[in-house]
Amino acid sequence: MFKSSIKLFRIAGIEIRLDLSWFIIFGLLVYFFGFSYFPSVLPGLNTGYIFAITVITVLLFFFSVLAHELSHSIVAKRHGIPVNRISLWVFGGMAQIEKEPENPSAEFTMAIVGPLASFVLALIFAAIWFFTKTISFISQPAAYLAQINLILGIFNLLPGYPLDGGRVLRSIVWKVTGSLQRATFVASTAGRVFGFLLIAVGIFLFFVNNFLNGLWLAFIGWFLQSAAYMSYRQLIFDTSLKGIKVKDILKEDVVTVTQDISLKQLVEDYFMKYRFSRFPVVTSTYSQKLLGVISIHDVKAFPREEWDSITVGEVVKSISENEITTPEEEISAAFKRMTQNDLGHLVVMSGYRIKGIITKTDVIRFIQFFSDLH
Repeated sequence: MFKSSIKLFRIAGIEIRLDLSWFIIFGLLVYFFGFSYFPSVLPGLNTGYIFAITVITVLLFFFSVLAHELSHSIVAKRHGIPVNRISLWVFGGMAQIEKEPENPSAEFTMAIVGPLASFVLALIFAAIWFFTKTISFISQPAAYLAQINLILGIFNLLPGYPLDGGRVLRSIVWKVTGSLQRATFVASTAGRVFGFLLIAVGIFLFFVNNFLNGLWLAFIGWFLQSAAYMSYRQLIFDTSLKGIKVKDILKEDVVTVTQDISLKQLVEDYFMKYRFSRFPVVTSTYSQKLLGVISIHDVKAFPREEWDSITVGEVVKSISENEITTPEEEISAAFKRMTQNDLGHLVVMSGYRIKGIITKTDVIRFIQFFSDLH
């Protein structure tokens, strides 16, 4: 999702991004409000006013979603949990919270604040509706936004992980049992059951000629049960590999290439000889300053007859912070970073010294080997 999104701004140090899928739901809502809802509740209103009210209402709806996710994120940061970004997308919003809370009380606080934010917004919009009853082009949008925030708060309180209610349930089971793994299993199972129920209701509506609502419910149900299952799998992955670090799987037989050699030399003297899938690129043999990483796919982007005239330095892309790790980083965190940023490798650095390179394939092989032993 990150690579197909647009950076908007930052709030409280948290990057707000707009996923391209957001435009799908934006278009659907604009169509619903502009051609159905507002023309029926505001008859006779000028088309230009209808369009303006529609756009403002849809934007306020997404502001409500953002406020909900932002409340989670701010509380998470206060508990010392990093939050890199919030993305608005087709299902509403998603905060990228980097790790699990340390205790049940932190989990409960982080979870409950989202629905509370929605309820507060519902009260605010309800108050606007109450004091503007005679101004229909203000009161009608306010009434709808009050209802939708109320529904958003109630829906998120349903006890199915990863909904906020599911996280509240997980915090309670965690407190009682003392086991985060058991609590996650209970909450994610409830989330999967709830997801399948939504799919069943959606299919029923589909066959009673309520096609759009049925399709939407089934789609949400599928997403919830999938998210619940993957969340539990992620926790098992994190806990089983806890304490295992990058240095534990790193092979320190790193081979670097300099920026001045040609692609032909790179293929003949490095790829053919060492059979590695990629190499760190440095400024020179003496300085060993890291410039980036070059893979066989980078080379194959150029015609073979041009390999002799193109240098590695002309092809390699500057390395980003996301591509660098340390020997002390845990494998689970490194793998998560590669997945989130769509990276095939991480360069392992100790200070300014290149210690080696790990690929996603290396990590997957280690996980498979580790799982076989357990």
